[in-house]
Amino acid sequence: MAALLREVLDVCLLRRGPQDLPFSPPAVTAFTAALLGVQLGFAAYHEAAAAALAARALVTLLILFGATLALLRFRAMENRASQTLLALAGTSLVFSLVMMPLALVLRPYLGNDNPPPAMMVFALAAVFAFFWKLRVEAAIWRQALEIPVSAAYLLTFVLLMTEALLLLALVPAPVSAAP
Repeated sequence: MAALLREVLDVCLLRRGPQDLPFSPPAVTAFTAALLGVQLGFAAYHEAAAAALAARALVTLLILFGATLALLRFRAMENRASQTLLALAGTSLVFSLVMMPLALVLRPYLGNDNPPPAMMVFALAAVFAFFWKLRVEAAIWRQALEIPVSAAYLLTFVLLMTEALLLLALVPAPVSAAP
């Protein structure tokens, strides 16, 4: 498992592509379960409602498996499913583990007009990690689907927006009461 984790980290560093990962349905299951566990644990820590937890899991699985399998099937490349799913689940897990501590540090200062200057470092780190995640996912899609770089970035952005909109549709943000 340590060797596989190193390979996933290499994908995150753009040293490998999904085609370099092993065909391993059990690894896909393990990384997907770990990703869901981290996401749901983080949401539960922030006292998310049960509906929000279920929606988060549903959307993650729908985007990860539904979109990936549909896109690979559309391009007649179903044989790449396991490696592509492993790359996407593995890199998503790594980026979740990077972003969650940053979110914990930044959360108390959200909406604050005058955050401490040191928070800018954490905010910039979060922005960098977000854009690096987009870069990594675009590289995975480019290699898995054999599409141009611009199409891979567009696809990555569309999937990100779809995920966000599905989450908003399934679990609307709470509306604060008027003072």
